[in-house]
Amino acid sequence: MSATACLTAAQLKVGLTHETTISFSHAQVEQYCELVGDMNAIHHDVEAAKLRFPNVRDIIVPGGLLQASITGIFGTSFPGDGSLGLTFKPERMRIPLCPGDTVTVKLEVTRLRGEMAEFSIRISDASGNAVSSAISRVIVPNDTYQQWWQARNADRSATG
Repeated sequence: MSATACLTAAQLKVGLTHETTISFSHAQVEQYCELVGDMNAIHHDVEAAKLRFPNVRDIIVPGGLLQASITGIFGTSFPGDGSLGLTFKPERMRIPLCPGDTVTVKLEVTRLRGEMAEFSIRISDASGNAVSSAISRVIVPNDTYQQWWQARNADRSATG
C-alpha cells in the first residue's frame, strides 16, 4: 500500500480532524493473534466469547488489532508517511467488537509543539456509541522528509 499523505507540523492545526472507518475479518483476527501469540479463547472460540460477553454473536476482535490499525492511519493517512509514534494511551474497550463490525475512528489534533503532535482518538460503532478512546503523541515528518516523499511519489506517478 502506498502512503496517502505526508503532513508536516506547519500543515497541522489544533482542531484539525481525520475520520475513517475500520472493519476486521476473521482472517485478520487470526493473523494478528498468530503474529502476537494471543491465544485468548475469546478471539478464537464463539462459545468462549459468549461466556465473557453474553450478547455477542461472534469472536472478539483483539483491542491490540484496533490499536495497530490506528497506528497504520498515523503512518499512511494522518499525518502520514514519515510519522513516528511516541505514545499511545488507550482507554478500555467499552463495547466488544466482532469481525464484520464497522467502527469509525476520529483523530483530532489537540496539541502541537515543534514536530510533536498530540491526538485525541475517538472510536465509535455504526450507531455512534463510544467503543473506546485514546490519546497519542506522534512526531510528524519534517520538511526534508516531505520533500523526499513528494519527489518519490512524483517519480512513481511518472513511471507508473
